[in-house]
Amino acid sequence: MSAILIHLVLTPIFIYKEYQRKSLFAIILIVLIFLYWKFEDIDPLIYSLHLFPISLIAVLLYVGFIPAFITCTLFIIGCMVVLNYYWQPALISSAVILLVGFFIRNTISQPTLRMKLKYATGMLLVYEVLYALLALHIQSHITLYAVYTVIFSFFSLWMITYLQFFVEKHEIHKQRLVALEKDRMLGQFAATISHEIRNPLTSTRGFLQLLDQKELSFIDHKRYVDLALSGVDQANAILGDYLNYAKPYSNLQEQLELKEEIEAMLRFITPFAADHQVAIHTSHQNEEPLYILGESKKLRQCLMNLVKNAIESMPNGGKISLSTCKLPNAVQISISDTGVGMSKQQLNSLGMPFYTTKEQGTGLGLVVVMSIIKMMNGKISFSSHLNQGTQCSILFQQK
Repeated sequence: MSAILIHLVLTPIFIYKEYQRKSLFAIILIVLIFLYWKFEDIDPLIYSLHLFPISLIAVLLYVGFIPAFITCTLFIIGCMVVLNYYWQPALISSAVILLVGFFIRNTISQPTLRMKLKYATGMLLVYEVLYALLALHIQSHITLYAVYTVIFSFFSLWMITYLQFFVEKHEIHKQRLVALEKDRMLGQFAATISHEIRNPLTSTRGFLQLLDQKELSFIDHKRYVDLALSGVDQANAILGDYLNYAKPYSNLQEQLELKEEIEAMLRFITPFAADHQVAIHTSHQNEEPLYILGESKKLRQCLMNLVKNAIESMPNGGKISLSTCKLPNAVQISISDTGVGMSKQQLNSLGMPFYTTKEQGTGLGLVVVMSIIKMMNGKISFSSHLNQGTQCSILFQQK
């Protein structure tokens, strides 16, 4: 039972392929049985009449035939080697149960709880009767203690079957909810991208229509061309954000020197900051190089996005402080601004797809940044107060 519960909990988290799920169950079962065998006070009757058949039937009904065969083999080994008890009745009775369980699993596609209780009871009854008949050839009588053990086995099996059925049912409902959430996100995704791209395309179409005017000065003509091209660039930038969101990271790994990457990023972002009357100050607490593993293009994209967000949070100009420092087994980048800041609710919503505090934002830029940093073995955190600015901290673990 413990193996089944651990199997139900772990497999949705770590393993999705069916053969891997069964292999994981077999490993869990082997480990637990060997731990169980370490106890000195194992009762042979409880082992053979209670634990063995209940475990075998539960695995047959809820996991599969191959794990059930492994279960049977391990328990027979326990009867022969560990307990040194009569193993012939257990071997023959379990072999019959395996055959019955194999045909039941192949003839019933979606059994109800009542059907599973009926089949579990029937298989346990077959096992106990066969075991009793075979045991009578070895010993002349059946003790009252054995009868109580069998009766208790039926109650235990009913309880386990009931619990397993509803745990499995809950997992099915959970998978359906995940599928519905994916469909909802896909619909929202499609609606958002169509809306975001339609706006710059509509604007571009309008400026192209204005270019068709006969009496148009050279200055107006150039201005309309620039505005039309900016609309195309905006649509292209939106598509780039969505593509990065869908596939934020590649398998390319190279050693990067953090200070060089920051300087390269600043060469591109400094003119944009100057246009917004924002000064960027950098400082490095350590003179030695700071190395991390990642992809240069993606790292610069993340840093530029974060600095650009900081600049746009200061409509009347301000200051950005960018610093690095060396920590034990890690390096840290800190970005602070003197902008409008964020409320606690806005801070908690950061990183959610489609959430943005900017009028022209898509709500995916920061999501892409967080995904890339996570893939580069890093962590990002924010702290902010309204009208007091925002602080961003990026921590990269070093191996």
